[in-house]
Amino acid sequence: RAGADKVLFVEHGAVLEIARRAVHEAGFADRSEFFSINSYELELPERVDVILCDHVGYIGFDYGILGLLEDARRRFLKDDGIILPTEVELQLAPVETDDGRKLVSRWRDGSVPAEFAWVGTSAANAKHSVNLGPRNLLAEHASLATLALGADAPAFLNWQTDFVCSRDGTLDGLLGWFDCRLQGDIRMSNSPSDEERLNRPQAFLPLDEPVTVSAGDEVKATVMARPAEHILAWTVELQNRRFSQTTFNGLLLDDEALNRSRPDRIAHLNDRGRARQVVLAYCDGKRTVAEIEALVRKEHPDLFPSTTAMEAFVRNVLARDTSE
Repeated sequence: RAGADKVLFVEHGAVLEIARRAVHEAGFADRSEFFSINSYELELPERVDVILCDHVGYIGFDYGILGLLEDARRRFLKDDGIILPTEVELQLAPVETDDGRKLVSRWRDGSVPAEFAWVGTSAANAKHSVNLGPRNLLAEHASLATLALGADAPAFLNWQTDFVCSRDGTLDGLLGWFDCRLQGDIRMSNSPSDEERLNRPQAFLPLDEPVTVSAGDEVKATVMARPAEHILAWTVELQNRRFSQTTFNGLLLDDEALNRSRPDRIAHLNDRGRARQVVLAYCDGKRTVAEIEALVRKEHPDLFPSTTAMEAFVRNVLARDTSE
């Protein structure tokens, strides 16, 4: 409606079909193309004038928007093109929240069997989505940084800030949100203090246990991130106490999973990898999906413990790794 000659929709998910239907119903199907693919794998025959992406998440960068738009700017954007949003400001404040406190305490308060109490530690090392308001804030918020979207994406981010509690209360954790500049003075935010905020949660970073605070108490906070790995870490210091949390500790990775991620590990195909090889070996550009299924069933009857599992696996591999 704004006059674009063509719009390209890129999404690796079923919501792309909602976009396709909506565009068709609006009468713009002839000016649109749809790509069911991760944008990092996308190739375009020509560069574009505008790139638009709404992956700012809850805190401003937690959906991988920094690396995504760096790659898109470098490979897709014209020299005089623009990126929307233009920049995102990251904001943080200490908060008191009964609901946030329960995310951790409910595993330790006796309401579940004692053998599950350890889950509270995982909950304390996770980023949670919450909807808080100005009454939850214990101090004036701080701006951690303003990030230009489309610029070179740093592998590691690190910010430190100090707060002075403006009232008595209970410190349950940190709250992160964004103030995003789309273009010019047009902005959007999920700030708890903004009456016109988006209907989008903020990011709650809990403490392992709540701390009672008084007006005038100082709180020192450090937030670190590896955006490409979707890992956050936060440290809170007050009253001679120190809390150190990280989403890495909340991933519940076992030793085997950690070992598989080592760059010096010698890789060997597992049963699933060998099964994928078997399926793809039948793809000769002539056989149908049904014919490949029949061949796998006949020549590799022990590939999976059940026919249902085998058929689902074959269809999944052929849907993901083959084209028309």
